Amino acid sequence: MVKLPEPDPREIITRAPFVEEGVGEMVAHILHGDAHIDVEIKPFDTDMYAQFDLLPKEARRLAADLVRIADVAQQAMWTPKLLANVRERYLPGATDVEIVEQLNRMVERVGGLELMKPGVLYPQDGYELTRQAHRQVFDRVAGVLAETGVTLGELESVVRDLRKIQRAETEDPS
Repeated sequence: MVKLPEPDPREIITRAPFVEEGVGEMVAHILHGDAHIDVEIKPFDTDMYAQFDLLPKEARRLAADLVRIADVAQQAMWTPKLLANVRERYLPGATDVEIVEQLNRMVERVGGLELMKPGVLYPQDGYELTRQAHRQVFDRVAGVLAETGVTLGELESVVRDLRKIQRAETEDPS
């Protein structure tokens, strides 16, 4: 006689990779009316293995602790060497406080940064910092223009006129 395994009594709600595909999996399920989250960590091509179960309340607490630890760890990367590198290459004239604010905003937006090497951003992240800083200046200028009722077209016209006046003054030394 062949004995078949017991059917899985769990009602699976959702599943997601743990960190990323190939590292592990998280499965949320209902078992006897209670929600549980099973976490299995089994990185590809290793003998490592871990498995544990969380209640949703525990998972939320763990997630909050992970975010807090990630924030502290991420900010520990904002070394004087990194701040100097960012100032030199991407945000000339920015203070340490301004650079840290920009880095923190970027981390919030993209979920985190990795460094190319200690104290050095990947160029694409540095260029994103530059774009972000320019965008903030543009938004402030656009806000002021909107408050005064000046359109960007009118501003361009004024700038063109000012450039003509400036050229005329530099060409005519009298």
